[in-house]
Amino acid sequence: MLAFVPVAFDVYRPLKPRLRWAMQCLVSFADRAGRCFPSVRKLAAFAGLSKSAVSRHLRDLVEAGVVSRKRRPGRGYAYEIDRRFLPRAPVSHLGKPGVPWQAEQETEPEKQTERARKRARFANRGVSFGEIPDETAKWEARLRNWRKSGFWLPLWGSKPGEAGCMVPAALLEGLRHA
Repeated sequence: MLAFVPVAFDVYRPLKPRLRWAMQCLVSFADRAGRCFPSVRKLAAFAGLSKSAVSRHLRDLVEAGVVSRKRRPGRGYAYEIDRRFLPRAPVSHLGKPGVPWQAEQETEPEKQTERARKRARFANRGVSFGEIPDETAKWEARLRNWRKSGFWLPLWGSKPGEAGCMVPAALLEGLRHA
């Protein structure tokens, strides 16, 4: 929706005075092609009119031939405004092809990969958790992760410090002293 719509008053003169405001409000919802989809309730709130008045105005605009509307099943109406009522916004420059960079977007990908390499995501990248042969090493990895994030699978039994905990006692002692 446009915050400010430049108006060519001479185009609106053929409309009845009561329809001019409804038309201007409808234009403020339109895209560059003149299509818009506001509900009667939203248009009434925007225009400061009752829903029934907006419905009458929209019907009269359709009858005047300046707006066409098509029923969208289950979704209200789609309106198309005559091009002469749309704001004329001259393009001051030709658009460049492609998507421009955003201000906060990192422009040096090498910098991104440098930071990613420094940050270790897993204990040992060459070995997956299932390939760790030593049960003690598995429990150490589970405990390390639990201390960092508080994540504990029910499959591993009760959490450390709770009754029924399956963590080896030697590792629990190390956890209490740490």
